[in-house]
Amino acid sequence: MREREREKYFSFLSYKKNITSQFGEDGIIEEALRRLGNLGDKQCCEFGAWDGKYLSNTYNLFANRNYEAILIEGDIKKFNELNINFTNKKIIKINKFVNFTGEDTLDNILGKTHFNLDFDFLSIDIDGLDYYIFESLYKFTPKLICIEFNPTIGKNVNFVQEKNIKIRAGSSAKSLIDLGLKKDYFPIASTTCNLFFIHNKFKKFITDSDKFNINETLLDLYDNFLCLDYDGKVFTSKPTIIAKIINLFSFKIIQILLRFDRLIHNPIKSLTKLKYLFVKKFK
Repeated sequence: MREREREKYFSFLSYKKNITSQFGEDGIIEEALRRLGNLGDKQCCEFGAWDGKYLSNTYNLFANRNYEAILIEGDIKKFNELNINFTNKKIIKINKFVNFTGEDTLDNILGKTHFNLDFDFLSIDIDGLDYYIFESLYKFTPKLICIEFNPTIGKNVNFVQEKNIKIRAGSSAKSLIDLGLKKDYFPIASTTCNLFFIHNKFKKFITDSDKFNINETLLDLYDNFLCLDYDGKVFTSKPTIIAKIINLFSFKIIQILLRFDRLIHNPIKSLTKLKYLFVKKFK
């Protein structure tokens, strides 16, 4: 029992390993579900599932841990590969694009299966609308959820992409965390681009943390800040080509337009002068 209590303090990042996952997710999933013990039902779901193995967060569970699986893939070519790769009857394969409204919401798709409402594990990874899929999930409350975020957006930035299937911007980790907390999910770990949540009903079996700290949960791999020096030149907190491009094309123009006053020193006064010059030129 002491060993059981002690291990809950350990960071999940120490359990990272890849079998088919990309950034160590397999190890985190395996350890979190192990801690659930007899509370688990050995059911998992993933979409888009591709061929069932490529960058999969569930392959290890149904291939090596005797899990039942629902694998959802919208692309017909990938779905055909999925059917060829796995003929096991414990794997339910569904050819659909999951949506956040209408007939093909995840709740509706899962509702046509025998899966428990609080099945063990759900992986959400569709490169864009992940936030809205998570938001639309009400009937089913998986114990453990892995969801993709855009790691290039700062950890303290609240950004949710537009509700447009043609856009693939993704959403920030902070926005997903705020949504998860509203939906009774507690963030326990992150990898390079995936967040892990445990439902509050099962939190005590997974972690001893009482409060969420975004700086402890999220990695700093992509944090970068766009800055201006006192001469109005752009620079970034980490090396990047973006600052060089901005300075190459805009620095001289900005300096000419704002020659009376630096924008960084007095933006209102500078903009007023720009307006005056524009009106005087075209009056």
